[in-house]
Amino acid sequence: MIPYIESRYRALTGRDDRAIIGLSMGGGQALSIGLNRVELLKYVGGFSSGLGSAADFSKSYASLIVHPETANTTVRLLWVGCGTEDGAFAASKGFSDFLNKNRIKHTFRETSGAHTWMVWRRYMHEISALLFQ
Repeated sequence: MIPYIESRYRALTGRDDRAIIGLSMGGGQALSIGLNRVELLKYVGGFSSGLGSAADFSKSYASLIVHPETANTTVRLLWVGCGTEDGAFAASKGFSDFLNKNRIKHTFRETSGAHTWMVWRRYMHEISALLFQ
């Protein structure tokens, strides 16, 4: 995606100017892509993310947890949020616990709400102020 975007749009090309954030299944993809290629992106986030089971986190994010200090200095913002009434909440909370266990700095936002735009708009408002600082 990065070469495609940079060849077709007027975009800054440094990793300091790149973010990947998604919601629902796109949130799972954003976290997977962003956290497995920390050298490409500075800001990574997921809202109500489709993450799969906690048993897969160690495999899916193996490159991240091998050197947590690299991830912590390379990724400026790792942000995960999910509403407590969302079907994705258990996986999101489990992912945050996984990151804590592996000493990966991140923000986990737990709010009321389900898998809805009202929740995601709130998250987008919060995370927007944190990007590209």
